[in-house]
Amino acid sequence: MGGDKLKRILFKGDKIIWAVFFIICAISWVEVFSATSRQISETENYWLPIIKHTAFLIGGLCVIFIMQNFETKHIKKMSTFFYWLGVIGLIWAQFDPNSRINGSARWINVFGLFTVQPMEFAKIGLVMMTAKIMSEHQNESGTESTALKEILKYSILPILIILKENLSTAALLLLALYMMMYIGKCPAKQLLSIAGIGICVGAIGITAILLTPDSVASKEGGFGSKVVTWKHRLEAIGDNQQIDPDNFKIDDDQRAHANMAIASSHIFGCGPGNSVQRDNIPHSYSDFIYAIIIEELGLVGGVVVLLLYLTFLYRSGKIANRSEDAFSAYLAMGIGIIITLQALLHMYISVGDFVTGQPLPLMSQGGTSVVINCIYIGMLLSISRHTHKSEPEAVAENATSDNQ
Repeated sequence: MGGDKLKRILFKGDKIIWAVFFIICAISWVEVFSATSRQISETENYWLPIIKHTAFLIGGLCVIFIMQNFETKHIKKMSTFFYWLGVIGLIWAQFDPNSRINGSARWINVFGLFTVQPMEFAKIGLVMMTAKIMSEHQNESGTESTALKEILKYSILPILIILKENLSTAALLLLALYMMMYIGKCPAKQLLSIAGIGICVGAIGITAILLTPDSVASKEGGFGSKVVTWKHRLEAIGDNQQIDPDNFKIDDDQRAHANMAIASSHIFGCGPGNSVQRDNIPHSYSDFIYAIIIEELGLVGGVVVLLLYLTFLYRSGKIANRSEDAFSAYLAMGIGIIITLQALLHMYISVGDFVTGQPLPLMSQGGTSVVINCIYIGMLLSISRHTHKSEPEAVAENATSDNQ
């Protein structure tokens, strides 16, 4: 009984979410350990990469233990804190020369002790603020039209800054917020207007990028350099032109190595730790971890990982459907959407022909992203604890009470 009581104290909320979390962490631990061979050769420390990743996973687990105990009304109050933490962090990174890594202001160096990604705090802050705003602008048919103005007011600045540094993250966040508004039953006219404006702005933006001359990339790491990079990536999409094998340098193409990893995987893969392509892909432990998973665990492993994230989205929807208040419902769906969308984008990058830096949530090696994803899960577990009990649960609870 002591063990059962301890489980009830530590592992609260939706049991399937807990199961998905631990399975993802187990796969992550094995695959990151395998994929960090390049880091090991650079640091000459065999255990350092996996020790750091293990520390972040354990730290993330502690964050979940803490977050699951918060009531949803307290989580709602945290929305403003996370939002402004993300916005201030994004602005700080723009003006701090020490924050630039590989030409991008995506990290903040905190007192020289560690680095954090303010982009991750901005994402969680916007998801929480959108859920809060929609919950405060409710009517009988859904969300009032006044909510859109509030959402735009909070979204414009952080999304513009994120867009400057990472186009795919900005697009991912915009899509997640739009899906939240759709689920929240914002007025159809507003949703159609947003979609129309988005398509027009996207078409104009893509055209402008494609017409940008390569000469604007004069400053290493400058905005012009990023635009030219976007241009080359857009041009590479669907490029099926015949390649001269005598002039193709495979060592310069990480997509080719990722595709080779997947093509050589077969049904069950080559086994954990036996990847061949991990040494040829610069960020095999983060941006291309899914390709390494398929290479080592095969098609079966790739499908299992996909199903884990789809199960997470499904359970998020179930929790949202049974939530007692609008904020909890919208936040639960927002969490499920943002994590699953990022996972699907990462998987497409790994198996497709488009390259951009998106880690696989909780699976890729990381620091800030792991902790933030664990905050998401902790909040989701907290929401699941305060949902209306399903009929089977209520019957079981009543039977227990009668027996006592």
